[in-house]
Amino acid sequence: MTLQETVAHEEQHDEVEILLPNTTIVTHCILKNDIPRLIKSFEDEADPFKETIAELINKRDPDGKSPLDIAATLGRSEIAKELLQRGADVNSITPKGYCALHHAAAWGQMAVLKVLVEFNFNLQQRNTHGERARETALRYNHPECVDYLDWAEARFFLMETCRTTQETVQDAEKVMGRLTKEDKSIALNCCKERLEWIDANQGATTQDFIDQKNALVEILGPILLKISEPRDEPPPKNQKKSK
Repeated sequence: MTLQETVAHEEQHDEVEILLPNTTIVTHCILKNDIPRLIKSFEDEADPFKETIAELINKRDPDGKSPLDIAATLGRSEIAKELLQRGADVNSITPKGYCALHHAAAWGQMAVLKVLVEFNFNLQQRNTHGERARETALRYNHPECVDYLDWAEARFFLMETCRTTQETVQDAEKVMGRLTKEDKSIALNCCKERLEWIDANQGATTQDFIDQKNALVEILGPILLKISEPRDEPPPKNQKKSK
């Protein structure tokens, strides 16, 4: 190695990375939309931020925003996905009840909304004003986001009805012999068919999901009613007959 190469190597080695003011390496990467640098801080053992990056991924800034909130506001959908894959907390909310969904909805960031819904963010999370992300999108006049959140909610309710029904009819303690084998078969098959329908109909509309859920509830209603009815208790043993 020549003297010139040695000096250049030492200068490169001594170079200190300068972050944007009032940022961590995570928020710095979000603001600069620098996904490769964010990934490097997670995966490069020699990276100066490797040991602290896991803590910084959910650290809120002085304004109370998490890195995911900032990514949602700026429409950084790919970085939002990277953060979630790396462990960003989907249940993180501010003291006033705002989550990343609210921020994406307020700024009309449709691509980010889709990423957050994909990672099962709580569509029913309300802030202190009683607003879900849907109401926030409506207040800020983002009709496309409102329509998408309505679609996501209808899809979620259909899926959740299927899942909770499957769990209930297979729970021996809840069923307690109230359902026949045929009842269980009907309930489980109907739920399975609806979940398969969801997978096979990626272009389904909000109304399609609502119609499917209503039809499912109509079939399941009489079956689930049996589970909710009080069970007849046998009389206690050795009970003395009243004279």
